[in-house]
Amino acid sequence: MSSDSKTKIFLEFQFAMILISGNILFAKLIDESVWMITFGRTVFASIGLYLFLKWRDKPVLFPNATENGAAIGGGILLATHWVLFFASARLASPAIAVLTLFTHPVITVFIEPIYFPSKLKLRDISLAFLVLLGVGILIPDFKPGNDFFWGIVTGLLSAASFSFRNLLSKKFLSHHGSAQVMCLQSFASVFMLAPVCYWESIPTSTRSLGLIFLLGSFFTAFAHTLYVKSMFQLKLKTAGILSSIQPVYSILLAWILLGDIPGYREVVGGVLILVAGTLETIRFGKEE
Repeated sequence: MSSDSKTKIFLEFQFAMILISGNILFAKLIDESVWMITFGRTVFASIGLYLFLKWRDKPVLFPNATENGAAIGGGILLATHWVLFFASARLASPAIAVLTLFTHPVITVFIEPIYFPSKLKLRDISLAFLVLLGVGILIPDFKPGNDFFWGIVTGLLSAASFSFRNLLSKKFLSHHGSAQVMCLQSFASVFMLAPVCYWESIPTSTRSLGLIFLLGSFFTAFAHTLYVKSMFQLKLKTAGILSSIQPVYSILLAWILLGDIPGYREVVGGVLILVAGTLETIRFGKEE
């Protein structure tokens, strides 16, 4: 691979990371519930991906019921992840949401044996302890009624649903195109979240609709497509290490655009979580 090609891939990957990192900003910018934001996001993302597949003359559905069922299940988990992720940002802060989400590499270690034959190792337990320590530092107190506490909890549940979705997709859908997988999962998310329209009014303001359209089409459909395209051209280890910059991008964007300055707890706890996630990514890459 030429140096120009490597540079192009690296820049595409980093651009995708910046876009995906920017998702969290919409939790603060859009004056709608996390349910309505996620519903609108999935609507625009699924429409964009559907049009893309039709333009490429690719099918939307998979050839058998098992794969379609896996995609629908993955879509439900994806919608759950997005709702909880935005809820975490509103209950605590964007910094807390992205830092707790980055616990997903370690969570994956413990749930992976459900999907694939693997055993827990002492290193896995040590990394999990490091993550728990980091999360503990993030929480100023352990009062269940504290919004900050529940922001941590929803962030961790968001990470868990994200891990389950990724493993489900890997087990049943890894041999299909990423756009097709994402499209069907987005449609499943739309149907899961559609009931929100019964208890909440659909946004009518130009600002809200414009931001939701931007989130769904550009920061979801386009960003994830670009991310997967770049990742397929990188070694798994390299992609994993480069992905660890995502929380840094998110916190910097929230700081610059929203004035959300991280405190010392977020810095110290976040460093521990990032270290654990990066070490797990490096180990996984070496095993691959």
